[in-house]
Amino acid sequence: MASFDQIECAVLTDVGLKRGYNQDSNYLSLASNETQWQELGHVLLVADGMGAHAVGEKASEQAVKTIPHVYSKHVKDGAPESLRKAFYEANSTIHTCGQENTEFRGMGTTATGIVIRPEGVWIGHVGDSRAYRIRGKLVEQLTYDHSLVWEYARLKKIDPDEVKDIPSNYINRCLGPEAIVEPDIEGPHKVMQGDIFLVCSDGLTGLVKDSELGAITTSLSAQEACKMLVDLANLRGGHDNITVIVAKIGGNFKSSNNSTNEPAINPTFLNKTVTRLKSMKPGIPWWFICLMFGLLLAISLIGIKAMERQLTDSILTGDLVKFSIIFIALISFIAGTIGFYIQFQSSKDDETKEFPMPSARIHRRTLIEITQASLTKMEKQIEVFKKRGEDKAWGINQDTLENHLSLAKSSVSKNDFAEAFKHYCLALLLFSAPWIKHRKEDSPVEIFWGK
Repeated sequence: MASFDQIECAVLTDVGLKRGYNQDSNYLSLASNETQWQELGHVLLVADGMGAHAVGEKASEQAVKTIPHVYSKHVKDGAPESLRKAFYEANSTIHTCGQENTEFRGMGTTATGIVIRPEGVWIGHVGDSRAYRIRGKLVEQLTYDHSLVWEYARLKKIDPDEVKDIPSNYINRCLGPEAIVEPDIEGPHKVMQGDIFLVCSDGLTGLVKDSELGAITTSLSAQEACKMLVDLANLRGGHDNITVIVAKIGGNFKSSNNSTNEPAINPTFLNKTVTRLKSMKPGIPWWFICLMFGLLLAISLIGIKAMERQLTDSILTGDLVKFSIIFIALISFIAGTIGFYIQFQSSKDDETKEFPMPSARIHRRTLIEITQASLTKMEKQIEVFKKRGEDKAWGINQDTLENHLSLAKSSVSKNDFAEAFKHYCLALLLFSAPWIKHRKEDSPVEIFWGK
């Protein structure tokens, strides 16, 4: 991404069809100039609250308020450090609120955010909201679901979709209920021109497959993709709140794990070095004694050499003494240096165990497949909606509809399934709003596509 403004972004949140209130919250902040791009980057965040009405909503609102603020305040410490601090602060704030008010006891929220910076994309994540990267024909899940299903799948070494008879909505990590929670901080993921990043709540992923997420976001604009994804989830039942953010990368994104924008010596590294030195055990360590002993021997050797002319011993004896002193001093210095390195490395390993170094992990990959069979299902779905719209006088723009259908069929005849998929999606968008509006008074419509 050669410039901060080479990105297309959109966000949409919806209450769904079963809930009376929306507990999802979101935050989207795009860098407005080159300075902000270099320092902060673009920030995308989704939080899905849990608890009774107003409790979950309060928790998610607090998360999207606290995380960006703390991240920007500590951003000079580096993206991973500032994100970690931001999630810690959000958890502490939500937990304290829950403890101080019995009505808010146990309040919690998921939080999944991505930061798009010159060196790549950083992930901060707790819960089962998700972040994806769509690249070419692959949908890559960049977050690990902190859920019972995913933990069971990990132990059994199977795909989470293969897990049966375990509630999919039971999560084992989120912000708020516990005093301490450890977020997943991962990255930087390299970014290429044409990459698409998607952040969403489980109200979307519970009803829309990963392959469908990829097909829709690659075929439509960011705004159209958000609308199509939310409408599709609602068409399939809309049993939860739905929030989705789509970011499409344009330009020439020169991403590197060793960004030229980072200083040669990172202040965070220096701070950590001091911390490691301070963390070493108190008292006089053996390696320090060795170093001091070697230093004393070296000073003694200098003194002996200065007084060499006054010595009454033979030259042979003087050389032997000097050789012995040099040998013992050298051994002392080597032993002391090795001891210092071992203890320093041990303190570094202890810190790494407590705060693992971020890595750019991909937790699941799914291939995007647009087949003629799936296009046929979409065409049948549109015919069902078309008949319902005519019977109920939905007022669909027939010219626009027929144009999309004509272009879709023409694309199918040319085996351009991606273009056909795009026009079928745009045709479906014409029906989704009126169907949802009249869903209570109309009989259910069977949803063919994807089933």
